[in-house]
Amino acid sequence: MEEKYKSGLVLGKFLPPHRGHLYLIDTALENSEKVTLLVCSLENEPIPGDYRFNWLKEIYKNENRLTIINFKEEVPQDPSEHPNFWNIWVDIARKNCPSDLDVIFTSETYGDPYSEKLGIKHHLVDLERKTFPTSGTKVRTETFNNWEFIPDQIKPYFVKRIAIMGPESVGKSIMTKKLANYFNTNFVIEYGRTIYEANGNKVSIKDFIPISEGRQSLEDWVIKKSNKLLFCDTEDITTYIFSKMYCPLEYKQTESWFLDILKEKEKYDLYILLKPDCKAKQDGTRNFLEERWEHYEVIKQELINRGCEFIEVGGVEWEERLKSCISLVQSTYNL
Repeated sequence: MEEKYKSGLVLGKFLPPHRGHLYLIDTALENSEKVTLLVCSLENEPIPGDYRFNWLKEIYKNENRLTIINFKEEVPQDPSEHPNFWNIWVDIARKNCPSDLDVIFTSETYGDPYSEKLGIKHHLVDLERKTFPTSGTKVRTETFNNWEFIPDQIKPYFVKRIAIMGPESVGKSIMTKKLANYFNTNFVIEYGRTIYEANGNKVSIKDFIPISEGRQSLEDWVIKKSNKLLFCDTEDITTYIFSKMYCPLEYKQTESWFLDILKEKEKYDLYILLKPDCKAKQDGTRNFLEERWEHYEVIKQELINRGCEFIEVGGVEWEERLKSCISLVQSTYNL
């Protein structure tokens, strides 16, 4: 068995961490008694450095030989940017690594000059990316084509959330389930309906904030196991509008809460707005069937006002609607 290095260094942007990066880190751990991992980030990068740092902390939470450092200083990234580039990065390594540092692990050509400046060895790992043929750029720009290279802990960040919207009796719940089944992924139920039925087919103004919070908790849990897409049967815009419809005299009690939530939360990646041009069906829980078009226009205007990306889908026949939704999701995400 070859003798291990005393102290190894791995550094990079990990933008985002992918299986090629984990292969590099694991190689360092296999060949070193201890490893320092510098997660380097700049403020203007597309994925916050704290996310990348926390992802790697989670992935390696049981590896006590690995020290992970969240390095956020704004420093030059290329020798052409600063005459003292190598001295700056030598100083960074010296300040953050143990004094017995004796090797740097990289998958890049910069490892040779950097190790020479540090006076340590360079262990090159899969320069040609044959083991895991991907890159951080490919993961960001061609995410679904590189899905297999994204660690499970990181996949939820890239899952596209699609909200199915519309007034009563336009097939939202069926559409949500059918789409999730077609794309082999998960869906979030209409949580408000669950509360409504549990209350004996009625709601009060006190129910609407718990509906929003319960639905969000469910979504946060389901997205962790979702495959590229997550279909959500309504969301907070719908809950807010229904609070006004069901409680016209009391909705002001919760309005400021909903307006704050809608301002703070990230928008869904896509909203599919189902038109009420199909036959309505009374299942014993619907109270606004005569107002479907008015309700539809209210939802549509809310989406417009909030700058949400939405697509309207209509059609009298159910299969026509389903095919339209499948097609638009495929075209939107190149599936």
